[in-house]
Amino acid sequence: MSRACVLNSGYLQEIHRGVLLAVVLSTLAARLLLRSTFLALAVLLAAANLRASDDPVVLARAGLGAIEAGRFGDALDAFTKAAAMRPGDASMCFGAGVAAFMLGKDDVAQRHFECALTRNPEFLSASTWLGDLHYRAGRLNEAISIYEAALRRSPEAWEVRRQLDNWRKELLLQSRFREVRSEHFTALFETASDEALARDVVTRLETAYRRIGDALGLHPSRPITVLLYTRAQFNDITSLAGWSVAAYDGRIRVPLSGAAAQPEELDRLLSHEFVHAVVATVGGRTVPAWMNEGLATVLEPGGLEPNPAQPTGTSGRSDVSKLPESFVGLSARKAETAYSSAARAVRHLIEQRGVATVVALLTDMGRGTPFPDAFQSRVGMRYEDFAALVAQH
Repeated sequence: MSRACVLNSGYLQEIHRGVLLAVVLSTLAARLLLRSTFLALAVLLAAANLRASDDPVVLARAGLGAIEAGRFGDALDAFTKAAAMRPGDASMCFGAGVAAFMLGKDDVAQRHFECALTRNPEFLSASTWLGDLHYRAGRLNEAISIYEAALRRSPEAWEVRRQLDNWRKELLLQSRFREVRSEHFTALFETASDEALARDVVTRLETAYRRIGDALGLHPSRPITVLLYTRAQFNDITSLAGWSVAAYDGRIRVPLSGAAAQPEELDRLLSHEFVHAVVATVGGRTVPAWMNEGLATVLEPGGLEPNPAQPTGTSGRSDVSKLPESFVGLSARKAETAYSSAARAVRHLIEQRGVATVVALLTDMGRGTPFPDAFQSRVGMRYEDFAALVAQH
């Protein structure tokens, strides 16, 4: 999502520190959504008579347990098999869709959510997750169409109505946007006077693409969209904290004020958000916030060098194992400390194990391995021990 205010030469300067919007389950509200969505399925499974002939139910129960444990690869496999065995059961398709979504397998998730709606057009949760998936991919018209259909079937779904209103406003704004393209990026902007800046943005992103891609050995092939806003538009669309100056939620969103007038800061901001795109592509949506934000920070230009500035009134240190699952709701001061701590942890990890280990860790998570297991396997120590070690340095 975005980045905190960092103390620099005695004054607070807005610099980007990306808060990844695409990590849907990193907020309490999203976790509650997932739990409530699966409540009916859990009740069904608990009440079922689990005989040997009830294999689909047993598989679904295993899939539900795997989702609750963060083993999304196992969950996808279980729910996919169960869905094939019970062709009339929409919940099995939905479970597979959630697992695929969390693994970053959006095409697979889309097929499963569509399967759920084909089996049960009134399945509201399948509609909301599918609409959200389309929105994150930049397919606003498709997202709106799905939510409109859901609202016709469930007119009391006020949250769907509220989101639909917001998306319609965004679509109206975006219909006025122009675009410029480069090999790997498309920048959307509103006025002709911003075309030069938009071209500068995609040029800088191509530079970041080569530099960061070479450093990680990863070069995403799918084009990435960048939306350039006024500050007011950015605030209205993202509803992020005031210290946020950029966002990534499947697309990079940047307000034109501030960093646009400072070439070095613009490079840092764009590099940071591009790393979020790479992490989402490789690791899916289960990567811890500290690793996501820390890697994005250290791969900014000059980011591998420790920042000597410390937040006023704090040590600038925090045990990464105690950092929140999302930095979105933090105050500017707490966000500053969180980003600094995350960057310190990732620098230490790279110094001790190398960039290749970080990439391998992300790859394992993208394949469905839970973070603690992947971390211990790739780093050779428990995550909790690593966090304690970093906190001492």
